Amino acid sequence: MRTALLTTAAVLALAGTAAVVPAATTAAAPAPLHENLRTLTPLGAALDAEVDPAADRLYVSSSDGTAHRLTVYDTTTGAPVGEPVELPAPATVMALGAAGTLYLGLSTRIAVYDTATRTVTDDRLPVEGSVSLLAADPGQGRLYVGNQAARSVTVHDTGNGAVVGTPVVLPFHPAGLAVDTTSHTGYATYVGGAVENGSVVYRNILNAVDGTTGRLTGTVSLGTTALGSMGVTVDPAGRTGYVANLAAGTVSVVDLAALEVTGTLTVDGNPKALAYDPGTTTLYAARTGASSVAVVDPKAGTVTETITTGERPAALALDPAEHTLYTVAGGAVTQTVRKTPTPTEPTPTQGPTDPTPTGPTSTAPTPTPTDPTSTGPTPTATTPTTEPPTQEPTAPAPTRTDASPTSTAPAPEPTPTDSTSPDGTTGSTTGGGGGGTGSDAGGTGPGTPDGTGPTGGLAATGGGSTLPVALTAASLAALGGAALILTRRRAAQEGTGGTTP
Repeated sequence: MRTALLTTAAVLALAGTAAVVPAATTAAAPAPLHENLRTLTPLGAALDAEVDPAADRLYVSSSDGTAHRLTVYDTTTGAPVGEPVELPAPATVMALGAAGTLYLGLSTRIAVYDTATRTVTDDRLPVEGSVSLLAADPGQGRLYVGNQAARSVTVHDTGNGAVVGTPVVLPFHPAGLAVDTTSHTGYATYVGGAVENGSVVYRNILNAVDGTTGRLTGTVSLGTTALGSMGVTVDPAGRTGYVANLAAGTVSVVDLAALEVTGTLTVDGNPKALAYDPGTTTLYAARTGASSVAVVDPKAGTVTETITTGERPAALALDPAEHTLYTVAGGAVTQTVRKTPTPTEPTPTQGPTDPTPTGPTSTAPTPTPTDPTSTGPTPTATTPTTEPPTQEPTAPAPTRTDASPTSTAPAPEPTPTDSTSPDGTTGSTTGGGGGGTGSDAGGTGPGTPDGTGPTGGLAATGGGSTLPVALTAASLAALGGAALILTRRRAAQEGTGGTTP
């Protein structure tokens, strides 16, 4: 009986053991890298902004229709520095030059603001027409002026204010302007329509202007979309230009050395103003139709994040040292900082509970080896006290032999025809070894007459045909060893008469 219990417990434990399935992991969504730090609201509506990274200063021009001002902010605290400076006219565009000089576009002229003395010099550079765009190259001492009324781009020497060469006249007024400070070249876009073969055709062109000579040195075609190419920004290290195509919802990527378009980035929401951070290789596009700024990864060609701003963002200023963006939108300026990315680890997801793997040695009790000559009691069936003894004769039981080749106990004599025990039980000691129908066999599986068949416990489970795959050779060996010890003990006891003294 003990052999049967050990075997059954071990097999059930192996059959019930499930494979361990590791918990699934999912990569955590990347956290936003940009955070709006504050909103700066000057007197009147903000028109343009320019940042000086070396001095930690932000300059914001504003106007309420009658009064025009220039407000200086500390970029670290966001607090105004001194009182706003009164301007003679609205400064719709600005550009930071060398030695703390801020150039202000005042419609028909250019004024200069001295950041050290906080004074304004009007009519510093007279312009015939109207100033619509400004871009400075402090290293070369050049100021590029986009003239809307004259439909031209003019290069000025900031040292003496003189015009370098002659103005570059365009078919239409310039719509965007930027400078490559490495090659000392200015880039201006224009959009214009013409009637060709009875149809209106729009031209979007990027023009290259040499800062040394002031001459037009090349053009790049950017498509034929109406309300097309507007804002321009440059990556000086990579000699790459980016041009926002307003109505098309795209940004053209231009190889400035070869003067050819090499790619197109999809940025919806009517992109207009652009800014590029070379330290993080990040492109920013103000979306005038979505009241936000798109953060673009140019290498991947995807928008990775969206920064919420005021309505209709129209101008961008970037501090590349602090990786901070300033967006003019809704009459105010939004200051946005880029946070240092932190590594993220996969977050385990809750899965089904894994059962603890168990084997035969962990679920079945380990039999304690005993001396085969032990005189301990032999397990027998309990005799019911209320049932009369069985009187019907039974067939003679087969001769039992020792299943262990090492046993030296003599085989028992054949039992009498009447197998009824004196206490009224039948078959309590027959059917040992591998076969028979006795209770010690643990089942009714067939055995072999010589006792060399499967042990009683394994025969009770149907042999190898129904064992689960998890029942390994090591488990079988452990079970067989336990059964062998009990079989030898029984054989020794039967050799001495099967009874205890």
